[in-house]
Amino acid sequence: MDLDIEWSTHTNKHKSDIDIPMLMLTCPNFAEMARGVEGYIRDWNDLHRAAGKIRGMAGISENAWNTSQKALGPAAASAAIALIFDKHSTGEVTSPGGYLRGMVEKARAGDLHLDRSFHGRLSEVRAH
Repeated sequence: MDLDIEWSTHTNKHKSDIDIPMLMLTCPNFAEMARGVEGYIRDWNDLHRAAGKIRGMAGISENAWNTSQKALGPAAASAAIALIFDKHSTGEVTSPGGYLRGMVEKARAGDLHLDRSFHGRLSEVRAH
């Protein structure tokens, strides 16, 4: 089921084609951890609850999490946590909190493209 969410920044809003199955496929380490802490992830609310629990495991402060939710909206902030957790798990990101703060700054400047990040990772997953 494709759940319609909007990635929201201060300067623009657009619909995203990212859905829960795609996010879970794109971020397998996060998906495994999310199922462990939250059970089956059915919708964006489940994902948001899981991201809120997992962000601490990735070393992301509650303050950074709250700031990201205000700047990005709950769904996009949750997707960002999934992406960061997976990148941290594979060694691509060494400072998850700093990475999230960077995403928030990009969003405030209207230059955050989460969809591109997910589509890029999905291509990598499918190539393996």
